[in-house]
Amino acid sequence: MEFEILTQDGTESNLEYFESLFFNLHGRDIEFVKVDSLGADKIKIISLDSFNNLNDKRKISRFFIFYFSSKATSKEIDDLTTLGKTTPECLGIFDLDKEYGLYTPFVDNFLSQLSLLESQKSILKKLNGVIQTILGQLQRVKGIHDKMVPVRSEVVRGVSINSRFCAGTSSGGEFFDFFKSGTKLWLFSLNASSYITIAAFLSLIDTWKSQNELGSEFVRQSLDSARKEFEGLGDVSLLVLSIDLSSFKLTSFNLGQHDIFSKDKVVIARNDNTFPSKCDEYKESTYQLTRGEQIVILSPGFYKNTGDMIDSQTSFNFLKNNWSSGTDLIQELTFQTKKKFNDLDFLPYDQTIFTIGVDKNVIAKV
Repeated sequence: MEFEILTQDGTESNLEYFESLFFNLHGRDIEFVKVDSLGADKIKIISLDSFNNLNDKRKISRFFIFYFSSKATSKEIDDLTTLGKTTPECLGIFDLDKEYGLYTPFVDNFLSQLSLLESQKSILKKLNGVIQTILGQLQRVKGIHDKMVPVRSEVVRGVSINSRFCAGTSSGGEFFDFFKSGTKLWLFSLNASSYITIAAFLSLIDTWKSQNELGSEFVRQSLDSARKEFEGLGDVSLLVLSIDLSSFKLTSFNLGQHDIFSKDKVVIARNDNTFPSKCDEYKESTYQLTRGEQIVILSPGFYKNTGDMIDSQTSFNFLKNNWSSGTDLIQELTFQTKKKFNDLDFLPYDQTIFTIGVDKNVIAKV
């Protein structure tokens, strides 16, 4: 490590003092380099006289000041004390009239902290490289998902679910899953700013999948128990939806920016709640699906991409004017979104569009 010292300050006796003071502490090799002008990134050692003669003291950072108490006035010593207390850039003050051993514990601690800081920087640099690699892999996975599974379709006892995920370039994103548990069909959709948050939710969903007869109360209790684990990871917009496969009654709670539409009305609207910070209660909504009816779910990412305007219309008006069967409607909404961004492979944000429909010939239990 190099310390800069101005040529006029780097006398033989001064350098001998500092070489003794900084000698081989923590196994570090300290070199004192004489310079005519101080650089921006090096640690400097500068005499009180040279410091006072600097035209612009703001240009130097991370410096030690040394002086000789036998030559300094009481005012200069008072000014030095004030400088040491009020200037973060001043790392320490040495009186070269005193034995260097007096400052050894201070220098030992300084170099120890410096070594720790450099180790942390090295670790953070490596972590950043790992994270960038992971993000690159995730973006590739998004692309594969988008191209290999453009529309996911499934029919469960008269209920059809169609979905389309479009990958975005922003960090974080969206995840969804749906599955049958007992007599109900469950759908979970979430939007988060962090991949770590999404990964944590995957374990929760796996727990829900393992239940023989998943219920709303179990989901709410699981979320309450997991709140502390999610604190500090960023908030999540979460839609939890279930459909009774006997009566086709839809039950849900919506935390955040998901919207659910039927052909002519808003079934469940967006709100300002999020998990875990803004969900003191999980307000449950119900809706009775009828035979032949279809609903559409738009994710938070969809609104981030469109700003709630599609072809100069609000999303609701566009849906009313362009209503069609599940996959056709999804493809049209996707086309309109991508058209805004010149049909790029990736949108600015992940987005997901769902349709849920009940077969017109299905037999419902009353």
